[in-house]
Amino acid sequence: MKLFKTTLTVIALTLIFLNTQAQTTRIGNWCHTEENFQEQVKQNPGLLQEREAMMQQIRSNIDNKTNLSSSKKASPYIIPVVVHNITHDGGVGYVTKATIEAAINRLNIDFQRLNADTVNTRALFKSVAMSMDIEFRLAHLDPNGDCTEGIVRMEDASSANFHDPGKALSFWDSKKYFNIWVVDHIDGSSSGLTLGYAQFPYSGIDATFGVVVDDTYFNATDRTLTHEVGHCFGLLHTFQSSCGNHCSNSGDRICDTPPASTDTYTCNTTQNTCVNDATGPDPYGTNVVDQIENYMSYDNCQNMFTLEQKIAMESTLNNTNNLIGLAQLSTTTNLNATGVNNPYTIPNCAPIADFTYDKEFICEGATVFFADDSYNGAPTGYNWTFTGGSPASSASGTPIITYNTAGIYGVTHRPSNSVGADFLYKSAIITVSSLTADYSAPILDGFDNSSQFSNDWIIGSGTDNYDWESSTAAMASGSRSVRLRNFTAGASSTDVDFLISPSYNLSTSSNKVIRIKVAFAQRNSSNSDKLLIYYSTTCGASWVLKKSLFAALNLVTAPVHPSLFVPTSSEWVEHSLDFTSLGLSTNLRLKFEFESDGGNDIYLDNLNIGIGVGVEEHANIGSFNVFPNPTNSSAKITFSVLDQVSNLSIHLKNSLGQVVTNVIGGKAFTPGKYTLAIDENQSLSPGIYFIEFNADNHIKTHKLIVQ
Repeated sequence: MKLFKTTLTVIALTLIFLNTQAQTTRIGNWCHTEENFQEQVKQNPGLLQEREAMMQQIRSNIDNKTNLSSSKKASPYIIPVVVHNITHDGGVGYVTKATIEAAINRLNIDFQRLNADTVNTRALFKSVAMSMDIEFRLAHLDPNGDCTEGIVRMEDASSANFHDPGKALSFWDSKKYFNIWVVDHIDGSSSGLTLGYAQFPYSGIDATFGVVVDDTYFNATDRTLTHEVGHCFGLLHTFQSSCGNHCSNSGDRICDTPPASTDTYTCNTTQNTCVNDATGPDPYGTNVVDQIENYMSYDNCQNMFTLEQKIAMESTLNNTNNLIGLAQLSTTTNLNATGVNNPYTIPNCAPIADFTYDKEFICEGATVFFADDSYNGAPTGYNWTFTGGSPASSASGTPIITYNTAGIYGVTHRPSNSVGADFLYKSAIITVSSLTADYSAPILDGFDNSSQFSNDWIIGSGTDNYDWESSTAAMASGSRSVRLRNFTAGASSTDVDFLISPSYNLSTSSNKVIRIKVAFAQRNSSNSDKLLIYYSTTCGASWVLKKSLFAALNLVTAPVHPSLFVPTSSEWVEHSLDFTSLGLSTNLRLKFEFESDGGNDIYLDNLNIGIGVGVEEHANIGSFNVFPNPTNSSAKITFSVLDQVSNLSIHLKNSLGQVVTNVIGGKAFTPGKYTLAIDENQSLSPGIYFIEFNADNHIKTHKLIVQ
């Protein structure tokens, strides 16, 4: 791939047939650059002075029409680029190499004014519309001097709600490379979807300098990247300073882009939101309409930069200030070090191994589709190993593997070409569940046994260090509940954490209603945390949303708690899920997915599957527990009777539902605390058993593991 002007001209001509309004419709504050800068200012107020100093220098160069000939590099400026594509959950947010190359071509076409829609630049502005004489090239040598395509791929949960801290996952020296991060979703402003954001050069170009773009808007036609790179090279929004008293302190403080009072989107050609255009050194001599076609506007008809914007960018690219230092990017030394100097040809690199897969959770006998996702060099050979899979190995780039035995398995991938080979092992990525359910309804799980919770439930981690956990901090009844420490994660948390239940056989109960008790409070009244409850009959291969609980609607169970929320007994609400339509299902799983908006802690307790009233809610029963569990000796059952119970039965069943031992059979109990032993003779074989506790037809089941 060559990105010289002649090539770009051909590309531009091939795009002439495109609808010139093919840009994605963008409404709302879709660029988060200024918000990002203001967050940086909170940490370092001195950045405001840095901004003003740089803007004054740019203003001086523009006023003097400085062509910067003494320090200007040979035209065009060549900028080495690296694209970091960060995905999550098995490849969500992935963009192909072809898409990346097309997006860089789009950037070059726009910056060199080879775009087909220049025909839409209105006559009034054609005289100031300019090529920026800047060319972007994907790096061909990485920071270690190794061959690269200028693309880095990695997977991290931060891609789902990306912001500056995520840049540390993959960052190349910004005094040598221009960094672009492409992610699934940007953690942006509350005013709407954030398409992208940049970092102004006066914020300092170390550690986080570059552009972040939502993968949906990183392509051959969208102008989000063009707009954001403009910010990185010193340009403001055309409406940044609104209408002042002089064209050099209004709008973007550049006079050949007439000031605008606010962001607009509709491409209204008669729009004229400021009247001070001619006050100052403007090239028009009179008040003119807004330049809605400027790339630094929000309007959906962008197609130009201006002469004074070019001078502003050159001021930035020639800056040798230690804080900014972008002048180093286009030096001959750096172009050679990053592999983008002429002649710029396609590199021949060894592959860097990566792969995707279409399912993380499956049932026994199901298949998983794998696909090579190696980059840096095209593989010509493949050598896969699938532990637990059939076949156990493959030489295909897209193998289809069947898993017949329950377990958790990893995969090894070894792609190769004539230059070299690479190796990647991903551990514990495929969870295969038995077709036989872990539990049969009716059952009540009070989460009182922390070992049982750890063994039975699957915990999905977000980006912070706080996951769903067994807790004694609060409970609806019994001794424990399940908690997510959302408050401790912080008021700015946007984490997503999920919790997957064991499998349940619903067909064994006439009652198909599942109930769960929830306790949650907001940290402040604006928190919009939510709990989504899904179900799966495919062992988690696919999920169906069953219920949505929103902080502003039906999730809150207590008043706003600015401090840590620990619910009282009255601050729990029970939610019901009717699965009558799935009455014959023998393998049902639930997933509780919490999306944080910086609210307070959330608690779950008393998962009731097919029981009208649980043992824990029986007026005459105070507690029920089994210990030790797991056990390699006799286990004990403890419970309290608060008032007369006329009929109590306790049965021990095996995994097939067969009664192994009648611990108690239909006896009356008077008030008191009781302890009963199970398997004192240690006659039980190792395995999984179930203790069914029935007090006056109120039933609870506990799993017992015998080692």
